Amino acid sequence: MLTPLARDLCRGPNLLTLSRIVLIFVSAVFYRFDQPVISLVLGVIAGLTDTLDGWLARRTGQVSRIGEILDQFSDVVMESLILFLAVTANKGYDPILLIAYLFREFWILSIRRFTAEHQINISSNFLGKLKSNFIGYGSIAAFILIADLWPEGTPYLYIVSMVGYIGGLMLGYISAFDYTRQFVRAYNEVCAR
Repeated sequence: MLTPLARDLCRGPNLLTLSRIVLIFVSAVFYRFDQPVISLVLGVIAGLTDTLDGWLARRTGQVSRIGEILDQFSDVVMESLILFLAVTANKGYDPILLIAYLFREFWILSIRRFTAEHQINISSNFLGKLKSNFIGYGSIAAFILIADLWPEGTPYLYIVSMVGYIGGLMLGYISAFDYTRQFVRAYNEVCAR
């Protein structure tokens, strides 16, 4: 007999999410060993699984808490990794992008930890998902720029990536405000008991 965790991990949507985590890692390895095209292709495939796993989970009624956790984890890993690569590539990306991103993510992680301890779920919202899309699409442009795959397009790639990053950060902070309101409500509920 399978445990609930083993059963949930074996579901199709969660297997897709697990494959995304593996693809992100393998993509980074290929990037490190100077294979930017393979790395970019794997990164794009990983990004596509982000949309597919959630759609499949809802469509088949296989939404699970571990799926939400793995999805949030893989989003943060992928986004922080590409932002790290961008700011360390000496292509004009300011480290404040990564700092602002991590500050928001650490806050969300902290308030979700508190609410989880009290069996309250702060679920993702549309703006949080949109934030991931903006950063993801901006990251494709940044990655093409960083890997010098289209040198003539450097100024355009930089603009597109910055629109994605700044737009994603703005959406991220707006969604963080909503998450914080949920946290405040939960905190007041818990502490009033």
